Amino acid sequence: MRLHYGGAIRSGAEDDGGPGLTYSGATPNDLAATAWAWLLLDGHLGLTAGFGREAFSLLDNGALVTSGGLIRFNAGPTGRIRFGPVRLELALSYSFYQVPVFGTVQTPTFSALSRHGLLIAARGLVNLGPVTLEAKFDATPGIVTNFASGNLNFAVGGGARIQLFRTGFVKWGLMLEALYQGDGTLRAAPTMLTATQSVVRVGGGLDLQWKDPELEKEATTGSLSIIVRGENGPLAGAVVSVDVGSTHKTVTTDAQGRGALGDVDPGEVSLSATLAGYERTETRSSLAIGESRAVELVLNKEKPKVGGLLVKVINFDGKVAVAGANVEINGNTQKSSGAGAVTLEGLNPGPVSVKVTALGFTPGEEAASVVAGTTAELVVTLVPEKKRVPATLSGAVRSARGGKPVAAQLEIKELKQTIACEAAGTFSVQIPGGKYTVRITAQGFVTQTKSVTVQDGDQAIFNIDLAPK
Repeated sequence: MRLHYGGAIRSGAEDDGGPGLTYSGATPNDLAATAWAWLLLDGHLGLTAGFGREAFSLLDNGALVTSGGLIRFNAGPTGRIRFGPVRLELALSYSFYQVPVFGTVQTPTFSALSRHGLLIAARGLVNLGPVTLEAKFDATPGIVTNFASGNLNFAVGGGARIQLFRTGFVKWGLMLEALYQGDGTLRAAPTMLTATQSVVRVGGGLDLQWKDPELEKEATTGSLSIIVRGENGPLAGAVVSVDVGSTHKTVTTDAQGRGALGDVDPGEVSLSATLAGYERTETRSSLAIGESRAVELVLNKEKPKVGGLLVKVINFDGKVAVAGANVEINGNTQKSSGAGAVTLEGLNPGPVSVKVTALGFTPGEEAASVVAGTTAELVVTLVPEKKRVPATLSGAVRSARGGKPVAAQLEIKELKQTIACEAAGTFSVQIPGGKYTVRITAQGFVTQTKSVTVQDGDQAIFNIDLAPK
C-alpha cells in the first residue's frame, strides 16, 4: 500500500464558444492511496486499486475566483513477472477521472467533467537492495459516455523507494515520485464545452509492503561486483571463489578483470582469487539482504621457488677474509674469492648445512636457512690450527726369561704404522698425542697387545717383556 501526498503543477484551457479561459499554476493537497494484493499463482496474479483527491483553486491576480476538488479512481486485475532484480507488472482497470470546467468566462463556477474508461497500466521495478527504482506508464483510450467524450489520456512517470525499517512482517519505505499526465480533450454534451489540461504531479509518502512472497524472494540474497587487479592493472582469467556458510560459488574475470555474482546468501563472505603466475590472495566482506557490494582483490606476482646463499669466510679476528676456502653445501663445493665470499644459487628453501675447510684452519660448519626468492647471508669464522709437537715413544723389548733383548716388531693400529726394534731390542718413534693400541710380535714369543696414551711433546718410556713360547 502506498500513501501519497504532494502537489500538482497544472495548465489547462476551456473552450465555451466564446473567448474561452486558460489557467496554470501549482495546486496543493494532492492526496492518493494505491494498493496491490497478490492473491493467486504464488503471488503472480492479483488486484490493484487506487483513489486520489486533489484540491483545486482558480485564482485571478492572487484573488480566489472559484475552487473545488477533483477525484480519480481505478480498480482491476494485475499480474507480474520477475527477471532477477527486475519486476514487470501489467494491469487492466476501470478508470474514473475528473477534469475541471468553469461554465462561462464571465461568471466562472467550478464543476468537473468525469471520464470513464479502460485503464491500461504498466510498471517496472528494479530492486537495488535498500533502494528500488520504479517507472510506470498508463493510458486510457478515447471513450464516450452520457456525460462527455474524449480522446487518449496518458501518464508517464517514475520514482525511487528507499527502505527505512521493518516491524514484524511489514517493511516501511519512503517513496519519492513524479508523474506527467496529459488529459487530451474532453467534450461535455449537450453544450459541447471542451476542456484540456496537462498535470505534473510530484510528491512523496509511505510505501508499505507485507506478506509478499515474491518480494521476500528478492530480499533474501545479495550480489557481488568483483574486480581483480595486479600491479599493472586489471587481470583477466582470474578464478574467484566465494564462500558464504556452506555455499560455494566461483566466477572468472573478464578482459576488464571484472566478475559478477548474483543470488549470494547474506552474511560473512570469504573471497579468494587465483591466477597462474600469481600468489593466491584472500579477503573477507559482509553482505546484507538485497545489498550489491563491490569487492576488489589484488594479486601479487609469485616469488621464485628457489633461493640463494652468500657465504663469507673470515678469520677468527673478524677482519681478515679467508680466500681459497672450500665451501660445501649439499655436495656442491666452491672456493671462496679473494674477498672470502661464495654465492650459491638455485637452492631449495629450508635449512642447509655449510661446511668450510681451508689450509691452516680448523674445519668449520654452520647451519643456514634458504628462503625462496631471496639470497640469505651467512658468515663463517675459521680458527687457525695450532702447531703440534709430536710425542716421542721409546723403550726396549726384552725376554721375560733372562732379560735378553728381543728383535721384535711393534704395530700401532690407529696409525697403521709398524716399527722394527734394533738388535739391542730398543725402538724410538714420534707420534701425535693420543691413545693408541700397540701389538708386539717376535718369533718364538707370545704376542702381546698393550694400550698407551701420550700427550703432544711427551717423552714416554714404553718397555715390554715378552714371554717365550
